[in-house]
Amino acid sequence: MISLRLMEDTMEDYTAMQKWFSEPELQAFVWCDEKGEPPVPLERIIEKYGSRIKNPTDVFPYFILKGDEPIGFIQYYIKDEASIGLDMWIGILKERNHGYGTEALKQMVELIHKRHPQVKEVFIDPEVENKRAIKCYQKAGFKDFGKFMDEDLDPCLLLKIVF
Repeated sequence: MISLRLMEDTMEDYTAMQKWFSEPELQAFVWCDEKGEPPVPLERIIEKYGSRIKNPTDVFPYFILKGDEPIGFIQYYIKDEASIGLDMWIGILKERNHGYGTEALKQMVELIHKRHPQVKEVFIDPEVENKRAIKCYQKAGFKDFGKFMDEDLDPCLLLKIVF
């Protein structure tokens, strides 16, 4: 059974993130460290996610749980009054391709819709080459709204659920 829980200000949560960031497939598609210091130092993870956990204002990080065990990460961020963005990944290689990401996305979209009823759309923007993620997002109900270049000039796909 898949569930979501807010990320906590604990060494267990930060070290889980650090371990996931060392996984090669995640390094290809997910933020690891803007300073380019592989492996990502624990201090950088605490710096980036600690403030989001302790003082949630516009970014809300969650862990994806299988039973009681964290297997992945999903966060939503408020872009504006009508739009919320998502980031997510399954951090444990053996837990991929089982539908857990799709289920976590569905739960998160439902949570967002309940907490932010004024929001008109939820979006996610994977790199075009991240085929596994795109398939997951589409299975969760996200529709293709076209391609664009991100700030690093990587081609990305804009996927949305419009309420």
